[in-house]
Amino acid sequence: MLALDGPYVIGPVVALMVTGLLALLLHRALRRQEAAAAARPSISSRPDDYGLLVPVASCRDRVDADLVREHLATAGIRSTLTTGVDGRIRVLVFADALDRARRLVG
Repeated sequence: MLALDGPYVIGPVVALMVTGLLALLLHRALRRQEAAAAARPSISSRPDDYGLLVPVASCRDRVDADLVREHLATAGIRSTLTTGVDGRIRVLVFADALDRARRLVG
């Protein structure tokens, strides 16, 4: 008995057609994503660009930076630390709290 005759052929043919259709749809979707990624603006890679954060103090070591950060926290100002390319620790705050933070830090 040959497997190419009768209803036994319909299942594999439908499966191959669905697989081909899915492969075509996937190919088109990935091609659109690549085009959208190329049109997006590039992210800045400058070492002094901290996005929404602004440096408020620059300290020699981690202990001094932690003291500044604790002082800001007692005033209710959120802050974080980062290390600059020169090796100094920078205390960063959001731009809307910059004036208050500078008055506290001095």
